[in-house]
Amino acid sequence: MRYVSPKCSLREESCFFEGDFLVLGPSRIGEGSRIGLNSIVGYPRRSKFRGLEPAPTERYVELLDGLSGGSMIGKECTLRSGTTVYEGAVLGDRVATGHNALIREDSSIGQGSLIGSGTQLDGKVSVGEMCSIQSLVYLPGMTKVGSNVFIGPGVVVTNDRYPPSRKLAGVTIGDGCIIGANSTIIAPLVISEGAVVAAGSVVTKDVPRGHVVKGVPAAFHCKREQYDEKKRAYEMLP
Repeated sequence: MRYVSPKCSLREESCFFEGDFLVLGPSRIGEGSRIGLNSIVGYPRRSKFRGLEPAPTERYVELLDGLSGGSMIGKECTLRSGTTVYEGAVLGDRVATGHNALIREDSSIGQGSLIGSGTQLDGKVSVGEMCSIQSLVYLPGMTKVGSNVFIGPGVVVTNDRYPPSRKLAGVTIGDGCIIGANSTIIAPLVISEGAVVAAGSVVTKDVPRGHVVKGVPAAFHCKREQYDEKKRAYEMLP
C-alpha cells in the first residue's frame, strides 16, 4: 500500500518513492529525499495503542494516521527499504539508513550521518553529525553519540547495569570516537572525545579522552596518537 497522510508536508514531485510505503501524521519530508520500499515514516509510539478498540483491516492505516504525531525527515535523505521511523524522530539533511533500520520515537540524527542495515535506535537516542553507525548496532534510550563517530557492526550499548532493574542510565560517546565491531558498552559511563574501543571489548567504566582501550573488561592499551600512527603505517602497506 502507498499512503501519504493529508496532514503531511511533502512535495511528491521533489522526492523519490520506491513502491509501497506509509507516511503518517503531520510528517515533513525534505526535497530530494528517497523513501524505500515498505518504509514507514511517523509510526505512532506504543503508548498510543493502549485501550484502542480493534479496527477493520481496511481502516487500519487511517487509524495509524490519526494516532501519529509525525516525524521530520530532512533534505536529500535516503531511507532504504524496510526502514521504520517513529513519530517524534528528527533526521537532519542527507541522513541515510540501511535496509530494515529502526529509529524509535524522539530520536535525533544529525546531518550526513549513516545508520546501517538492521540497526536500532531504541527511542530518545541522540546521534550527532557525520557519524557512521554500521549494521546491526543496538543503541538504547538515553544514549548520546557525538559527531564524527564511527561505530562498528554488531556493537551493543546498554542502559541497565543490573538487568532487569528500575534504574536506567545512559552512555555518552564523545566526538571523534571509534567503537570497534562487536564491542559491548555497559551503562552508565562516558567514552570521552577521540577515544577508541578495540573490537570485541566489554567497556564497564569511563574511557578518558584520547585513550585506546581493549579487552574484557576493557583496559588502557595506548594513546590515540599511537593508534593513528599504526593506522597510517597500515594504510601504506601494499
